[in-house]
Order: sequence, then C-alpha cells, then structure tokens
Amino acid sequence: MRILLTVHQYLPHSRSGTEVYTHSLARDLARRHEVLVYCHEPALDGGDEAARDEPYDGIAIRRVAGYLRGGARGPWAEFRRDYANALVEADVQRTLDRFRPDVVHVQHLKGLSAGLTTACARRGIPVVMTLHDYWALCANAQCVRPDGTICLGTHARLECARCAAERAGLPALRWAAPALALAFLARDAAIRRALRGVRRFISPSRFLRERFVAAGWPEARISVLENGLDPARLATSRAAPRGPWRGHYAYIGSLAWQKGVDLLVRAFGDPALAGARLRVWGNPAAFPDYARSLRDLAASCPNVALEGEADDRAVDFALAWADYLVVPSLWWENSPVTIQEAYAAGVPVIASRLGALEEKVRDGVSGLLFAPGDVDDLVRVLRRTIDEPELLARLRAGIPPVSTIADHATHLEALYAEVAAEAAAATAARTKRGGVP
Repeated sequence: MRILLTVHQYLPHSRSGTEVYTHSLARDLARRHEVLVYCHEPALDGGDEAARDEPYDGIAIRRVAGYLRGGARGPWAEFRRDYANALVEADVQRTLDRFRPDVVHVQHLKGLSAGLTTACARRGIPVVMTLHDYWALCANAQCVRPDGTICLGTHARLECARCAAERAGLPALRWAAPALALAFLARDAAIRRALRGVRRFISPSRFLRERFVAAGWPEARISVLENGLDPARLATSRAAPRGPWRGHYAYIGSLAWQKGVDLLVRAFGDPALAGARLRVWGNPAAFPDYARSLRDLAASCPNVALEGEADDRAVDFALAWADYLVVPSLWWENSPVTIQEAYAAGVPVIASRLGALEEKVRDGVSGLLFAPGDVDDLVRVLRRTIDEPELLARLRAGIPPVSTIADHATHLEALYAEVAAEAAAATAARTKRGGVP
C-alpha cells in the first residue's frame, strides 16, 4: 500500500507532539508499505524554492514552501494562506500524480491547505484525518484567548476577530470586529466544504471528539483512538530503577504561554517547595520573548533549571530523572505525547484539571490534578507529594498501559483497508451509473 501522511511541520526542525507521533507512525508503516510524508517547511518560506524532496531518518519527505518571495504578505494574507493556499494545492496535485497513494492520512493542514483533501477526493483517493487539536474549529487551533481564558463561544465569530486583533498587536482593530468576522466565517465554510471528503476522523481523546460533535461535525465519522508511542525512544527511562521519592519534577514541551510554564516556575518559587527541584525541557527559540521571561523568573528560583530543547535523548534522560511530570496547560489539551511518554517510563503526572487532561490523568490513581491557572492550588498539590512521599509508589501502580505505535499502526492499517474498499466501491458505482464498462 502507498500511504501519504501530511503534517503541518516535521522533524528535525519542529519537534512537538504531533510531529513526533507522525514520525513514529511513518517509521512503523514504512516497514510494510511505501510511505511519503508531505509537510510545510517554514525554512523554505520567502525563498525561491517551492519544494524540496529531503529524506529524514529513512523516511521520504516532501517539504513545501507556504509562500515564495514576492508573494502577498500581511496578516490577512497569512491568515488565508493558513487554510487556502494555491501554491501548496498545485504542488499537492503534482505529488498525488507522481506518488499515486492508496490512502492519505492527514495529521494536520495548518500552513498547507484544506484544499488538499479536495484534490484527493477528485481522484477517488480515500482520506483519513486525525484531529490533533482544534484547527478546523479555531484559527489559533487551541480555543484559548490572549488573556489565557478558554473560548467557550464566538458569537458569530465576533470573538475570533477580537482575538485576532489582540494577537496581531492591533487592539484598535477590535472596533472593526463585525467586518473582520466575515473572514472567519469564510474560513469556516472553506474548511467544512473541503473536509466533507474525509471518510474517517480520528480523535485521540473523547473530549476533543465531543467538542467537534457539539460544533456540528458528523458524529458517526469520528472515532476515538489514542495515539501510539514508540517505546524504543525511551530505552533509558523505561529501564531506570524506580525508587522512593527524590523531589524531582520535570516539565517537557513547548515553552509557550498557553502551556502554563511560567505558572509552574512561579510555584517552585514558593518556600514550601524549597526542598524540591524542577527542570524544564523546551526549545527557547520557538517563542524567544516568553523564554526570556521564564529565564528571568527562574533566576530568582535556585531550585529551577531550564535545560534547553527536548529532543529524544533529552526526553529519555528527563523521564529517567523525574519522579513526576507536570503538565500545567491553560488550554484544552487533546492527548499530549509527553503524558504517554511519562506513563511508559513509569512516571505519574500532575496536570491541570482541564480538557482531555482530566481524561488522561486519573486524579489520585495515575497522577494528580489541580485548578488550571491557579498557582496556589498547584503549590498545594506539589506540597502533598512532598508531605506524602509514599504517594509516588501508589500512583506509579495506577499508571495505565500505553498503546505502542506497532499496535496503533495495526488498527490504522485495518482502517486504511476499510476506507480504500469503500472508495473503490464508490468509484465502481459511479462508473456503472455513467455507463462505462
């Protein structure tokens, strides 16, 4: 089978959860199938090279520029290009003609184009799409406002326009929200129209599935399937002996404000946690202003260390070192890879009581939950782990099994075969109706 995986960014230049999962899946599938990964490559943007075929770690990659030098610029051109990009769509059609996939599995379309799925549908190529976040519902993909509050309603996209004005650093544009809302309504219509051709949607959490169903997406076509994890990436941490509590706490992930990392650093500035250590792994180059603010905060906390980018080796080391992983997110997380990694390494998780985190972390069983955005409540929970060192062993015992990427790929292969058969039957029916033998 020829399988095309599409994703918004890819390794080694971007190393967030979706990219790590996609690479693990590509490697496993490539043992039995012909696999091509198609991704947006920000490093090509603004240059003269439209696309590049560049393998990585044994996987064939097609990296495409979102725009070329001289293309339209500005916030609204960027906004439209995020979901409707003629350059990408033209390259997608050439790639489909050349690679001729039997199935396309969309991981993300941000920075590519929703029209990618339309191009597949016109050729009768079945499409499966994993919903890793809220991009199809929300332009910033996270349903969180610039002030850190969760977006519970958009009032005909008026709130989206106000949110965009704040994010663009142009608060004066808030008065133009009724006009700007039209752009968001057009985005909604274009994405829903393009994704009608997707035969199956996969949600790694029940929470995210419920959000899409509530927004009017087809319930029957959205199934829940947790992402798989490649255990080989965690050889050291999985083999590490797990002794008594040592006061070791880790954060692994993006250094972005919506991840709540500053909240965590402030918590460790509380004198009640002086006997514990926090180490933070994340790429400071992704959001440099935020990373600088974290460095300033950590400078006054002798028990906090910022360790740099979380590549595979660093993640493995971090989980071998940690007693607990902390996930202090301020947005509706879906299924953070870091939680699966922690569980695979035998590390309980302390997380915000928010979104799918409540689903992934069972309070008092596999970890502990605290009120999102509440430093005092986070300190309370962390203090409990200090005061009750025996709690660590109990929580380790409650960690659920983690789906391996091999088992996960087996489920997907069955799904691929199912949608391929459906597409073939649909093509045969159309041919029969058209009188073609």
